[in-house]
Amino acid sequence: MRVRIFILFVFVLLAFYSVYAWVPLAVQDDPLVRMPGTQPEQGVNLEAPNRCLNCHAGYDQAAEPGFNWKGSMMAQAARDPIFWACFTVSAQDSIWALGTPNAGDLCERCHFPEGWLGGRSDPPNASAMKGSDFDGLHCDFCHTMYDPFFETTYNGAREGSDWTGYWDEAANTGSGSGTLSQIEATDTYIEDRTLSAGIKLFSGGDFYTKFNVPQYPAYRENASGQYFISTSSQKRASFADAGAKHQMLYSRYHKSKYFCATCHDVSNPALANLGLSGLPDQSGGVDLISEQYSAYRYFHVERTFSEFMLSAYSQPGGAATSEEFQQLSGGIDWVAKCQDCHMRDVTGYGCNKSNVPLRPDGSTEHPNSGVPVHDLTGGNAWISHILASLDPAGPVYDPCNVQILDKGPQVLTLDLSAGQTPVVNGAALKAGSERAKQQLRVAATIKNLAYDAYTGNLSFRVQNNTAHKLISGFPEGRRMFVNIKAFARERLIYEVNPYDFTVGTLKGLPNSPSSPDLAADEAYVDRLVYEVHPSSELTGEDETFHFVLATGRYKDNRIPPKGFDISKATERICEPVWHGQSEPNYFTADEYAGGYDEVNLQIPFLADYISVALYYQGTSREYVEFLRDEINGTASTLPSPTPSGQENAYIIQDDPFFSQLKEWGNTIWDLWYHNHGLDGSEVSVEGIVPCEMTKATLETGIVFLPGDFEPDGDVDFDDLAVLAAEWLQSGEDLSADIYPSGGDGIVNFLDFAKFAQGWN
Repeated sequence: MRVRIFILFVFVLLAFYSVYAWVPLAVQDDPLVRMPGTQPEQGVNLEAPNRCLNCHAGYDQAAEPGFNWKGSMMAQAARDPIFWACFTVSAQDSIWALGTPNAGDLCERCHFPEGWLGGRSDPPNASAMKGSDFDGLHCDFCHTMYDPFFETTYNGAREGSDWTGYWDEAANTGSGSGTLSQIEATDTYIEDRTLSAGIKLFSGGDFYTKFNVPQYPAYRENASGQYFISTSSQKRASFADAGAKHQMLYSRYHKSKYFCATCHDVSNPALANLGLSGLPDQSGGVDLISEQYSAYRYFHVERTFSEFMLSAYSQPGGAATSEEFQQLSGGIDWVAKCQDCHMRDVTGYGCNKSNVPLRPDGSTEHPNSGVPVHDLTGGNAWISHILASLDPAGPVYDPCNVQILDKGPQVLTLDLSAGQTPVVNGAALKAGSERAKQQLRVAATIKNLAYDAYTGNLSFRVQNNTAHKLISGFPEGRRMFVNIKAFARERLIYEVNPYDFTVGTLKGLPNSPSSPDLAADEAYVDRLVYEVHPSSELTGEDETFHFVLATGRYKDNRIPPKGFDISKATERICEPVWHGQSEPNYFTADEYAGGYDEVNLQIPFLADYISVALYYQGTSREYVEFLRDEINGTASTLPSPTPSGQENAYIIQDDPFFSQLKEWGNTIWDLWYHNHGLDGSEVSVEGIVPCEMTKATLETGIVFLPGDFEPDGDVDFDDLAVLAAEWLQSGEDLSADIYPSGGDGIVNFLDFAKFAQGWN
């Protein structure tokens, strides 16, 4: 009902305007996209990364911040081609629903933080971005960020007062102690308290109370891009004893799990501020919903941080990682915060100056903390590989990718020559791609594989080794799937979730025109494809790729992390969802506690070899087709006329606002198509092509005696496989007729063939 009222309201509101044009609204005046935090043009002046790289790069690729950051997706957030295509569609969807493209500003604030803070996100098509804006989440942005919950972090109420353990501050016994860390933390607290006075609500009121906490108690986390940035020049980081040449502040926030929440719990405030969230207004209509509640309470886009917060690892003191992860990750045996995995400690120096300590051994103030590797690695291997391929002197140069991507800012807005350009950083980007693939290989384990050759019962466990759902992150187009192959005498007799590499997608997908049909000996099993499918009451789609218009989820069967607290998951909008219904019991209590999916299914019997592999695909063909068709105007998912008064929903190709974005449809398709090798180039970039994460195999013990296999040419093994499948589907128990109890496991295949043919 709320959605219908909203649509009617927008129609009435815009009835005075031409249906052929939308009416601009300055981003700073738009309450729908307003979120708490530092706002544009509030005096923040960020330095470009080249200033930082003078000291923090070029001396030790294994430990230094510079090399690893340049190869990370943080550094490439404003160069990611998927971002650009998705951003283009999001602005179009915003016009369709809201009457302005201002929802694009929500994308820019995380992907172009320097430009956003500098006021260059308006117009919200990124056309005003310049220089180091294209360096994404860079050094000065992160190292001038301050803790909006500084009061409770400082007194230990928010994240604990285990100063020597969790915080690694030597001999610190509390806020009254006089250690270097506490003295420096007090200076930081005083600075934060001063900065907080400048944070205002959209109404103009103070965001903080006189007790230095947010006005609304339900606002407990600053996520979804709600960052608080210092207007001062001090660099903030996690060591009180750093020998910096510049001004610095010791920041507990930078080694806090909450630091990562800033960008990794993503919601849609535009729909919430429209009043569609169902959350009660606590302000009497004065303040915005986005200012009253944590972002996890409304309109799921991604929930990586919430998933972590519901895991055993987020609890006080953290938790031990699984044995498999410890072996594969190089010894990360305990996790209490995001940085433990994504900025792991190594032995080394933080910069190239002579007066800095070798960590951890050279520090008495933080004796257990090595240098955090600034690789910030997730599972995105293909974007960094493609950007690496733009470097003619790099390890994976591909002139075809250069031709596709380097069209210049007048065509694609993306300026590849700006900032720390990938054109000269191919080695760092290729290293980042390899780290992402390694991260995928440690993320999961297939365990306890068992198969009954006489009944076809197959079971195994997919163990989530991470501290969030598997998979996590941006949902559109990402999927992880189990592929099962059963063999007899080296012949493939049955396959679950086959992937067609000549087309570039899974076979048998129910809603994909590009998906090939299944063969008789193949099956598509949806519950073994782990993914999120958003839904939208606005578009009327049960499953949608329009994430800006998503109002719910149709499918979310991703594997929970260890200790997942399902009782609190609904509030954070990250409980499992199956076919549009919230399903808290989708996993059992044991699966939530252990962080795994226990799989049991039936496949044909008499296989002598079983292979079970887990694959990750960062971007599916279906999503890239969607982006291409939306941008090119050939899609049919948005009805016309639009709620905002447009006669035609598909305006990208005709609207001057999109003049430097409208080529992203063809560009993203060409890029994906070429790097999947579908153009005959034989290029195969993992992440576009499914990347094998882990695999388990089993020899079943079935033995086919010599002469039993097609002995006289009358027995066709493929036909027998079909018969076996039909028998399995019939539900009849005929096994005793073939295999008396107490058999020795040796199958006379000719006898079985005669029996099967007679039964058929």
